[in-house]
Amino acid sequence: MPIPLDTVKQDILALRSDLHIDTTTPDLFFFRGQERTMPFATIVTRDSDYDTFSKLDAEGDFRLNMGLSRGEFEALFPNHVTRKALDASQFDYAIRDSFFPHPHYGRMRWVSVVNPDILYPQCLDFLHHAFERARR
Repeated sequence: MPIPLDTVKQDILALRSDLHIDTTTPDLFFFRGQERTMPFATIVTRDSDYDTFSKLDAEGDFRLNMGLSRGEFEALFPNHVTRKALDASQFDYAIRDSFFPHPHYGRMRWVSVVNPDILYPQCLDFLHHAFERARR
């Protein structure tokens, strides 16, 4: 059974006290400290004109997005580490509980997962690492 959105949100907020969440849209953007130019994680909660890749139209569907290190990204996608390989890829961005490069920001080593379940412990590890990198 997929992990509920509220659980994911609370687990991210529990990473540290110097975390800020922007909730000005239905989507959630997580920042470390007062610097709010680049989130370390986001949760997309709906399809939009800009992004319909993950088919998030069902109640409770969401896509968790996280920035990874080069090593983490290459370990997940060893055949998709170049821009050319990512552009030529045929990932299913709507598959549930499976990692895929972010539909727009995969080139920046962002990874996504829709409705995480079995992968959730690995998501938590990635979120912790992303948070730690955000302070640099």
